[in-house]
Amino acid sequence: MYMPYKTRKVRNQECYRVYNSDTKKTFAKCTTKENAIAQMNLLRAIKYSKSFRKRITSRRRERTTK
Repeated sequence: MYMPYKTRKVRNQECYRVYNSDTKKTFAKCTTKENAIAQMNLLRAIKYSKSFRKRITSRRRERTTK
C-alpha cells in the first residue's frame, strides 16, 4: 500500500512538517515529532480505513445536528 504522507524536519527549528508527497499539500507546518506521527496515522486512517472513516463522519453529523 502506497503512503503519500511524509514528514520533514523544519530547518533551524525543532519542529516537523507533515505533507502529501504527491500534491505537496501541507497538513502541519511546525509540530513535534510525536504529533507529526499521530497526524500521519490519522490521515492514513481517514483515507484507507472504511470503518474508521464511517465512524468519524457519523460523529461529525451528530455534532452538527445538535
